[in-house]
Formats: sequence, structure tokens, C-alpha cells
Amino acid sequence: MANKQIHIVSFDVPYPADYGGAIDVYYRIKALHQLGYKITLHCYEYGRGMQSHLEEITEKVHYYQRPKRLLQVFSKRPFIVETRKSTELLQRLLADTHPILLEGLHSTWVLENPKIQQKITIVRTHNIEHEYYRALADKSGFLKRIYFRQEAKKLEDYESILKYASFILCICEGDVHHSKKINPNVNVLPASIPEISDSGYQETDRYALFHGNLSVVENVEAVKWIIEHIWKKDQSILPLKIAGKNPSEQFIRYVAEAGMEIIPNPSQTDLDELLQKARIHVLVSDQSTGVKLKLLHALETSGHVLVNSQMVEGTDLGGVSIVCQTPDEFLLNIKEKQDHNLTVLEFENRLSFLKMKYDTVENCQIFEKLL
Repeated sequence: MANKQIHIVSFDVPYPADYGGAIDVYYRIKALHQLGYKITLHCYEYGRGMQSHLEEITEKVHYYQRPKRLLQVFSKRPFIVETRKSTELLQRLLADTHPILLEGLHSTWVLENPKIQQKITIVRTHNIEHEYYRALADKSGFLKRIYFRQEAKKLEDYESILKYASFILCICEGDVHHSKKINPNVNVLPASIPEISDSGYQETDRYALFHGNLSVVENVEAVKWIIEHIWKKDQSILPLKIAGKNPSEQFIRYVAEAGMEIIPNPSQTDLDELLQKARIHVLVSDQSTGVKLKLLHALETSGHVLVNSQMVEGTDLGGVSIVCQTPDEFLLNIKEKQDHNLTVLEFENRLSFLKMKYDTVENCQIFEKLL
């Protein structure tokens, strides 16, 4: 591609890179900028504000409102798509011949336009959206359950829009088979993340850590499972700390009453220190969608990383994690590891694997081949 210009349509303002989706989008933009691409960024602003920093790694940033109205819930399109319709965006994308990267199914409304279908378009899928929404429905109250189930059905039906994309970039191997049913031009682009830390091996302190966005139902349920099925079964094991963004008052009380330590809204410096010093990271999920970025962050540290199979399903990270199937397996491994640091060799082998598989600039070279 001689003229390295590209439009990127992001479902949200990707900076600050402080949650999974924003991290993936932001570091991809940064990597493409390093590779010499002139980027016109289009993003929906609904609470995160305009970010001048984005202008340092792009040629131009356009912001679009995301009006939400009750009637949009009854649209045939999924709500996450219907609320991102923008004729202004469409006009800008049609004003030149540059290729388009659409971040997430959220941003694919423009693929309904026949003229857009004639352009080079790449859709980056972050997970299989309808599976994610069905999982949300299973853990929600009555009204939200109805909404999430309806949205899951709409997302499954709407997914056929991906047949109009030139290429699909899945976040993990586990999503490839599903996407190829819709479009044969599927590749894997691993999660875009900050440069793998090379701060070196560090001695750890005797505590276990769960970290994640604590306003997300999936993470709240994960913490409750860890406490109820592991720590309450054997209180002689090392202490457990819970750290993350925006926990509810009710959740803070629950953790405290269970005798665990909670660190709400830690600064990035404090979170980094908690991550680096943890003897054991315990991460579980009941969803096997996408790649959990919190798992990658844990694997960069000198701590043992214990996960359930859903955390690594469809990825290549099971070989550098300790996969436990039952609470008893978690307890057995915690007791075995809690008084011993990860060896230097184990740490170096894990870091080498991550650098080989998750070098964002290297992985974004795929755009050179597709465009």
C-alpha cells in the first residue's frame, strides 16, 4: 500500500486506554501510526470526552454523538448498532478511496451501503457478540434478561452484515471457525496491548490477587465465585486482594464481610505495584469470548497465574497459565504455590512467549498484507 491512509471507526473514544475494548483499539492506532499510516479516526463520544492526545497519533479525529432513545430498543438492528448510525460519518467515509477499519460489530452500519461495499473494509471482531449478550442475560434480573436476550437474537441475525466486509480480523483462534461461516476472508489479529513490560523478574509478596473492572457483572460474579468456592473452603491459604474500577457499595460490603481486602479505583501506579507483587493471580470467567486483557497483564508479572478453562479457551495462553477445572484444583495449586516464587526460568519463558505472540507493532504488519 503506497499511500498509507486509513479510516478507523471506533465504537467509543479509545483514550484513556482504561478498559479492554479501549486498550485494544488505542494500541492498534498507536501501532499503525508507528508503521507510517495516516489515520483519520472516527469515534462515538458518549461520556469520555474529546481527547487531544489522539491528535498526536492521527491526522484527524471526528467525534459523533450517540443519541439513545427508547424507540431504538425496538429497532430491527441491535441497539449497539442502531445508536451509532450517522449520515455524517457515512459521507466522510465516501469522500475518498481510503480503506476502512471498523472496530467491532457496533460500527458496521455503514456496510449496509452499496458504495461502502465497493471499498476495502476490515472489521475487527472483539468477540462473538450474541454469545456475550446471552451470557449477560443469564446473570441479569428479569427486565435486563429480556433486553439482553432480545439483543442477542438481533446481534446473531445482524452478524450476516459481515459478508460485505473485505476482511475480518478475529481477536483469537477460537472465533475463526464461526466467522468463516459468514465470510471466508478471516485472519487472527491478537489483542493490541502496550509493549510487553521488560521490568525483569521480581520477588513477590504472599498474597493472591483478582483484578478487573468491578462495575462489570462478569467480574463481580467471578469474585463471588472465587470467595465462595475457594477462600471460604479453606481460610488457611494466603490472603486474597480484590482491585478494580467502580465497585458498588454493596459489593465493597460483601468483600469486606467475607474478610477479604478490596482496593477500589487504584491509581495506575498502585495497580501496577499490586500486579507486580502478587504471589498468585486468580482469574476466572464463565465466558470464553475473546481474550481477557487482564490475563495478559497478569502473565507479564512474576506471579503464578491460575485460571479456569474459560479464561483461555480459544487462545494459546493455556500453556503459560495453570488451568484449574474445579475449586479443589484451585486450592491444591494455591497451597502448592503460595510459599514459592515463580522461578526465573519460568518467568523468562513466559515473557518470551508473550513477546513472540503479542508484539502489537509486529502483529499489525498484517495490514501491510491486506491493504
